[in-house]
Amino acid sequence: MERLDDLVLFAEVVEHAGFAAAARSLGMQRSKLSRRIAELEQRMSVRLLQRNTRRVSMTPAGEQVYGHARTVSEQARAAFNVAAEWNGEPRGALRLTCPAPFAAAALTTVVAEFCRLHPQLHVLIDASDRKTDLIGEGFELAFRAQGAPLDDSSMVARLIGDVPMMVVVNPTLLASQDRLQHPDQLLELGLLAHATHDGVKSLQFSQGGRNVHTLHYTPRLSSGNISVLQAAAIAGMGAACLPRYLCRDALATGQLIDAFDSQASWLSDAAQIYAIQPARRGIALATRLFLEFSIPRLAKVLRGEV
Repeated sequence: MERLDDLVLFAEVVEHAGFAAAARSLGMQRSKLSRRIAELEQRMSVRLLQRNTRRVSMTPAGEQVYGHARTVSEQARAAFNVAAEWNGEPRGALRLTCPAPFAAAALTTVVAEFCRLHPQLHVLIDASDRKTDLIGEGFELAFRAQGAPLDDSSMVARLIGDVPMMVVVNPTLLASQDRLQHPDQLLELGLLAHATHDGVKSLQFSQGGRNVHTLHYTPRLSSGNISVLQAAAIAGMGAACLPRYLCRDALATGQLIDAFDSQASWLSDAAQIYAIQPARRGIALATRLFLEFSIPRLAKVLRGEV
């Protein structure tokens, strides 16, 4: 009987868009994985993959074989998940990716609680502000802040909750005046932007659920890392629109204050945090249990209840 596990390996290489990422996900040496695929091609007497230094792509024959290999892979994964359900204990690796500030302020504590309940599981957290390729890099879950639901049929997104935002400043910037009554006054203080490129930015504000106001501005500082913006705001470089849960400590110590007068009730639009996973059948037990465990706890952190 043919070695069906080599078809699973072939499917992993295709789904991870290369040998390196597939080998990491499988926990095997890249050279061994490459050899197994070469042996599969030899047994089938057909080339399945085109290889070069930059990428791996399927041949026409490989595309047809992959359709069957994917079914074998999904069924094998489902079989192991059934066994894990009977055992009731997740094992192996759980690979997560999220922005660094979210990892430090929210996710790490939840992961620690989960691992105490499941000591045979080990977790990798890629705390990075870059947008990772979940399938290509072998991640089970990503946590991302987005202003709109995910538009990608290869992924499944679950809403964790809204992220209340607030505009904060170093109190010395308001030493000569009262707190602000209108968003346009922020232009006098200078603004910091969560962005990775220069140019005019905008912020949306509401007041009592009405009076939507759009503020256009050229930032004094732009960064894709929210922690950098928080540090710049604490240093007095300008006002920053930041997640409220990330500002908790700086607000408590007086390093930052809310830029707006509480009576003015101006609020910047909230973002949302989603848990995102590849849209494949046979979700691993560890991933399913972690989602069930983490989502309500992370939602409380975002609401400031923890």
